[in-house]
Amino acid sequence: MKIEEKVRKKFEELINAGDQLKHGNQHGQVRSEGHQQECIGWLASVQNIVHLVVCNPDNPYRTSVDKICNTNRGYGVSQSVGEVTVILTSLLKDIYLGLLASIEAQTRASVFDNFLDHAKEYAKHKLKNEAGVIAGVVFEDTLRGICRNTGIEEKDKKLDFLITELVKAGTLTEVKAKRARVAAHVRTKATHAQWA
Repeated sequence: MKIEEKVRKKFEELINAGDQLKHGNQHGQVRSEGHQQECIGWLASVQNIVHLVVCNPDNPYRTSVDKICNTNRGYGVSQSVGEVTVILTSLLKDIYLGLLASIEAQTRASVFDNFLDHAKEYAKHKLKNEAGVIAGVVFEDTLRGICRNTGIEEKDKKLDFLITELVKAGTLTEVKAKRARVAAHVRTKATHAQWA
């Protein structure tokens, strides 16, 4: 099961559990101490997954969930569960519609950002070969990811072919394609240790 599917499944489980936990007694309070504990645990679990899915701390989904989860409502905590369940349902709809970056893409971007930082450090210390290899790997994977997202079959295809296909698809302009081909050439030289 892909990570995206696991996250969607977790969202659905939390929404179903939230629909059960949000019901308090006739006074709008938790039904028991155990119910209160389940509500608090549920809120923590929701906050965790929202933080995993929504990296931007200023995103309205994240700020709304944080505000509700960080407010101690005592015996009225089941009302917090109800509010957060509605937010979680809306967030899941946006995920299904592709309105949020995928977790896989966010993770890859974070890892590649670290790789590029390493490449910059290598370049700063005059280790151009090492910097070239690392930056080249990031470049190629990014280009292949763009192809996958555009519906272009990239497996076992050369970068020059992929760049041409991206131009045909209107994803790259000719000027950007020219730059990409130069970068691909440099990447190939670095990868095959053709330093001269």
